[in-house]
Parts: sequence; C-alpha cells; structure tokens
Amino acid sequence: MVKIGVALGGGGSRGYAHFGALFALERSGIPIHCIAGTSMGAVVGALWATYQHIDCYNVLRKLDKAGVRDMLDPELPMITGFLQGRKLYSVLESWFKGYRLESLTRSFCANAVMLDTGEEVTFNSGQLSDVLRASVSVPVILSPWQIGESTYVDGGVVNPLPVRQCREMGADVVIAVNLLGFVPVIETFSQEQERIKRVAHRLHLPEEVVEVVSDIPLIHRLRNPKVPETAFAAVLISQRALVNANLREWAPDYLIQPDLSQYTGAEFHLVEEISDIGLEEAEKVIPEITRDLDISIQAFGYL
Repeated sequence: MVKIGVALGGGGSRGYAHFGALFALERSGIPIHCIAGTSMGAVVGALWATYQHIDCYNVLRKLDKAGVRDMLDPELPMITGFLQGRKLYSVLESWFKGYRLESLTRSFCANAVMLDTGEEVTFNSGQLSDVLRASVSVPVILSPWQIGESTYVDGGVVNPLPVRQCREMGADVVIAVNLLGFVPVIETFSQEQERIKRVAHRLHLPEEVVEVVSDIPLIHRLRNPKVPETAFAAVLISQRALVNANLREWAPDYLIQPDLSQYTGAEFHLVEEISDIGLEEAEKVIPEITRDLDISIQAFGYL
C-alpha cells in the first residue's frame, strides 16, 4: 500500500488554508496516513490527528476581531516577545489537554527550533499542547516556550515546510501545502500612521515624538491587530526564501500553493475565507493525484 504524507507549512492565520486542503483531500478519497506540521500547520495537523479539525473549524468560524483581541496578552515591558502567549496556551490546552504525540492513533509530528543552539527538533512524543506552543513561537511575536530544560521557538525559523519529516515518517508520496509561495502585500502606512506623519511635518517634530503623545493609549496600540500584522508579514517574507531552498532539497511529489498574498498572517478572524482558498487550490491538484495514484473519487460531505 502506498503511504501518503501531508506536510503543512507555517504562516500564521494563513494556516487556515490547511483546513480547506485537508477537507478537499479527504472528501476526494485520498487517504492521509501521516502529517508533519510547522507552526500553524502543526496546530491544524494536530487537530486532524485528534479528529477535531472539522469541529474546531466550525468553532473558529464564529471568531471575530474582538475574539482575537481577547486572546492577546501583551508582554509589558516586552522582553522576549510582543505577546506572552499564555492565553494561546490556554486555547491549546482546551483542545489538546491529555493528548500525547506517542499515543495518537493518527501519525503526526511537529517541529520547533531549540533557541540556544538553533537546532531543529522534530517532536514525535511529548505533551501535545506544549509541543504546539513551542512550534508556534514566532520570534518577536510570541515569547519562546520551555519544555523540560530547553527553550524553543517557531519551527519555521529553520524549516517552514516539513517535507523531510514526512519522508522520515515513511511516506512514499508527500503532498505539501506551502503558504509562503506568494509574498504578502503590506500597506506602508495605516491611516493612523499617515495622521502622525502629517502632524509631525506640520509641527516640525520627529514622528516618534508625535506618536508618544498621541491620544491613543499604549495598551490600545499593543492590542491593535495592525501591529502583529506588520511583524507577521515581515516574518513570512523572510521565510519565503528558506522554503524555496528547502523545496529544492526536499521536493514533495505534489505541491498545493494557495495565493494568500493579500493576507499578512494575522487575520485570525477569517478562517472560512482563508480555508476556502486552500480548498480551491487543493482541488486543482487533486485530479493529478487521483490519476497518478488511481484513487476513486468519493464525496464524503465533510463540510
């Protein structure tokens, strides 16, 4: 029997596209024998491994901007990251408490990077919520996460698309979902920044001074999604070249690459919209996969 693995890449809220890709693959009758995930890809992959991806997708459809802001816990003063990530860990605990990687009935692994050495670590065992919190620890955005004696940051720092891990799990055929194939579009100035620039020019003051005395409280700035949006976009741009290099060394058999250039990676209130893009892009590749692997198309009605 041919063993099929799926590699799910990182990309912040762009990772919602993984839901759509998985839905498309499953309802097309393509068996998934193992998943390797990085960062947000690790979270969605873990939901698949614990049979929760459909239920959690439906829960996330109700998440709005206010709900996203409620999950932000700014670190003041900022020492290791813009956000502490304790609230995020509570969400992960609510989904994965009691789950250990070595006990899952579906084969799954996630990666992270050891902060002290820069070494990539592939987790095949351990408490799932801790492993995932480590894997999503985007530098500057989320504080690093400690497991045992070691501290970890986002797996995407070294390997944003874990095709190699799928091969190591025994996959004969690897389907990779790359979220970084298209560079995000970043607006240089928000309306607020434009206003600050105009005032600074009129008063002949540095923009930093005008920003400090602005009538918008500091805490509001820290809770404003536009701040992490810019940082997320910068991270995605820097990781794109790394993905391309890794794809040359560890080429998947099939590549699903949705155009998510309009998303910075911080739009966590748009699960349905982004998932649909992933689904549509996966459906373009599925005919080739089913033809090559001689898989009969079946409609399971997952959505």
